[in-house]
Amino acid sequence: MKHIFTLFALTCSALCHWEPAVAGDADTLYLRTREKKVVEIKEVYPDQVKYKSANGKGLVTVPVRDIAEIVYNNGIKDVFNAFHAAGKPEIKWLSNIAYSDKPEVRLSACVANEPEKIQIEVNGALAPVATRSFKTVKEEGCSGGVQISQQIALKEGKNNIRLIASNGSGAGQSETLSILYEKAKKRIALVVGNSKYQSGSKLQNPENDAKAISQKLTGLGFTVIERIDANQGDLRAAVAQFGSSVQSQDFEVALFYYAGHGIQVAGKNYLMPVDISPQSEMELKVLAVAADEILDQMSASDENSQRTNIMILDACRDNPLSRTWTRSSGTKGLASMSAPPGTLITFSTKPGSTALDGDGKNSPYTSELLKALDVPDLRLEDIFRTVRVRVMELTNRQQIPMENSLLTRELILNRTR
Repeated sequence: MKHIFTLFALTCSALCHWEPAVAGDADTLYLRTREKKVVEIKEVYPDQVKYKSANGKGLVTVPVRDIAEIVYNNGIKDVFNAFHAAGKPEIKWLSNIAYSDKPEVRLSACVANEPEKIQIEVNGALAPVATRSFKTVKEEGCSGGVQISQQIALKEGKNNIRLIASNGSGAGQSETLSILYEKAKKRIALVVGNSKYQSGSKLQNPENDAKAISQKLTGLGFTVIERIDANQGDLRAAVAQFGSSVQSQDFEVALFYYAGHGIQVAGKNYLMPVDISPQSEMELKVLAVAADEILDQMSASDENSQRTNIMILDACRDNPLSRTWTRSSGTKGLASMSAPPGTLITFSTKPGSTALDGDGKNSPYTSELLKALDVPDLRLEDIFRTVRVRVMELTNRQQIPMENSLLTRELILNRTR
């Protein structure tokens, strides 16, 4: 709005001599009654405007609430209370929501042309829109209109929502907004990040990786059990707690994430607690936690279960203990694992290869996984396909992630529609 500062206005009222308006210098004042006045605007304040008419000698004061708009002689327009010659209100949705897992959503819309009454129709039922006043706004997307915001209660399934606004010229209505509401289904995850190994090489990033994954999964509706630098007792207890919860409750998704040292022995994969120091492969089998045991905890006892199980192993660092063993297979990385029905097993690199811990805050694999989980409406398979492509690009194909999948249903972790 083109304001004349109060100080300038007061100074001019004392010192300036107003000259009659001349052709070409006139401003045009439109009142909310749609009356048009050709005037010379002299002073503009937040609550009032003062002008001089072409034939008048003094200043005329008009409240801002009575003004629709002013078009100044230089072409600039100030809209105070918009009106439109077409008359009836025009409505545009500012919200773009098609899916919700919560029973209520807040919707916004812009209503132009001076609404006197606004109603909202939800699944055929009309209700008034609660608003203190219809105040004209100038925000982008609703300049010169009335912006409203309304909390809407949804029923399960598809919801059809319309806004209806009316004034003396008639009624206008919005397009129908359709929102699918599904109750949020329960999800659970066990997230482990082991960095500070007492024997063997320490790792820089698993702690950071696990904490970042925990935070991301929490935001996606997971109940997260987190363990950082878990010793043997802590890790086994966490796996038992996780398994008990998975088997006793109805979860949509059960997810296990591990970052740290992992070793394969005789074709089986073992995850390393931070406090063990096995001197042989036989000791490792007893002291470490077998990945197959965790998979067994996640497997559905009911063959009709609709749960999706996900195992993510960013654990293919090289064998940290092979030099201390009297006999070592010398095999790098992890072994391939078969996925039971309804399960996806993901590896940060292909079997027999080692993965990079990374020079940054997170490993290359987990860094790209965090980004992919942010992308809305990606299917589960597409998330890990995206991660694989990006990790291959970042590592110049030194690290090639892979998955073994026997999924039986579609799953979208970050759903917006």
